[in-house]
Amino acid sequence: MSNRVASGIEGLDELLGGAEGFPKGGLIVLAGNPGTGKTIFSAQFLYRGAVDQGEKGVYVSFAEDREQFYRNMKGFGFDFERLEKEGLFSFLDMLTVREAGISPVLELMIGKVAELGVKRLVIDSFSAMAQAFKEPHDARIVLHTILSRVARSMGCTTLLVVEVPHGRSEIGLGIEEFVADGIIVLRRRLLEGNPLRELEILKIRGSPTPRAHVVFTLKGGLRVFSGFKARPVEKPSRFKPHRT
Repeated sequence: MSNRVASGIEGLDELLGGAEGFPKGGLIVLAGNPGTGKTIFSAQFLYRGAVDQGEKGVYVSFAEDREQFYRNMKGFGFDFERLEKEGLFSFLDMLTVREAGISPVLELMIGKVAELGVKRLVIDSFSAMAQAFKEPHDARIVLHTILSRVARSMGCTTLLVVEVPHGRSEIGLGIEEFVADGIIVLRRRLLEGNPLRELEILKIRGSPTPRAHVVFTLKGGLRVFSGFKARPVEKPSRFKPHRT
């Protein structure tokens, strides 16, 4: 049995030591400025996992409601409403629940993962979730709870979305990267007046990442371009000039 799960992102798994993907039951931090494609990345991770692998997924949202999410994702060909009817997907709207404190949120999330046998979880975003923390050390407790009880114990591979405000380079609260099994950063910049989207793999535990900085597109879903590789010549021959 493989100890990896496919990311569902075209072109990405090949960068992680072959068609390997993420560590199964791992915690992956997905960071980036607003508008860089984190929600689409996360949705595709869940959608392809359900459609291709039959793995149940849960999307915990602190940013948008269910209707808005479903409507936006249909534009990328992701029919989450159908997956929900098939019992492969569940959307947890935390826009108002988070005001009640972090404990009920964690209990609801862990309960849903256990109840449904969920294998893929997205928390969007940990930055918004952190607003409910009363003390700074609560963030570390929550991260370890997610890592130990959800990811490790339940074998649920988890994407933790982290917002990076414009003008800042550090990731989130500065502790996410130390407990995570993987860190992927999405960026968007202008190149000669045209938008260029970039993906950087800072680490994936247990995977070599020889090419850690690539470009990607959101057209038709998120696709990573891994660049061109030189192919060795199988039967080299000496150059012979052509006679004219």
